[in-house]
Amino acid sequence: MSEERKKILNMVAEGKLTPEEADRLLGALKESEEKAKFFHVRVYNKNNDKTKVKIDIPIGVLKLASKIGTAFKGVVPEGFKVNMHGKEISMDEFTPEMIDKIVEEITEGGRFTLAEVTDDEKGEFVEVYIE
Repeated sequence: MSEERKKILNMVAEGKLTPEEADRLLGALKESEEKAKFFHVRVYNKNNDKTKVKIDIPIGVLKLASKIGTAFKGVVPEGFKVNMHGKEISMDEFTPEMIDKIVEEITEGGRFTLAEVTDDEKGEFVEVYIE
């Protein structure tokens, strides 16, 4: 049980919250927990499955970064395009709303694997996913 849940239940026990108020808070808490998604990058040593790199970035931070990033479009080389569903899209065409929609679609489901790469020379396995 999470600390937030314990606090809410304790407040009911102490008479500070009604059961109805607690129900609304617990519902909101559950919804926020379900929506809390992270962009994960993992690098494993293939020989012993030990994690060498572990990066977890909240999706909210990525959304903010994407909005800031669209303000710096001049940094992206001219003519740079991304292939999405078989259609080439220029980076100049991306808007913050478009990026939000893409992130929202990716995060609606369960685990979404973006990349898995094995480097046999270095004995490493790299995994990039959203969950």
